Amino acid sequence: MRLTLAACLSVAILAPLAAPAGAQVQPPQRKGEYGCQVSPATPCRGRVDFEQGNSFEFKIAGPGQAVFTNEGNKRCTLEYSVTESSQASTGKQLNLGPGQTLALPVRDKAGMIVRFFSRGLGSTACDLSVTLQG
Repeated sequence: MRLTLAACLSVAILAPLAAPAGAQVQPPQRKGEYGCQVSPATPCRGRVDFEQGNSFEFKIAGPGQAVFTNEGNKRCTLEYSVTESSQASTGKQLNLGPGQTLALPVRDKAGMIVRFFSRGLGSTACDLSVTLQG
């Protein structure tokens, strides 16, 4: 049996349409990195959820005080790192009860970056707001 070019093309075009929807292979979805830029005029509010992302980064303008508030109804424990113009540190832990806040100084105009990440030691999800005061 000989196939013509037209027959080959019709098989190539129609074969995927005839396959059941469950048979289609979807590429695996990678967890992303999420972030937000914080300034006095633009606070950030939302859920840090490690089921959805690998890390959550807040770029905070300076100078002033970066205020992190737990807006949820349960304790929030998150690991984080801080990068500033002159120093960086990691292995820090944010531990806030409902409604509690933590203020971190933003020393200069270069600002700082706070990155939350999960190594399985803290909460899997937290409702936070981040504001810059001062």
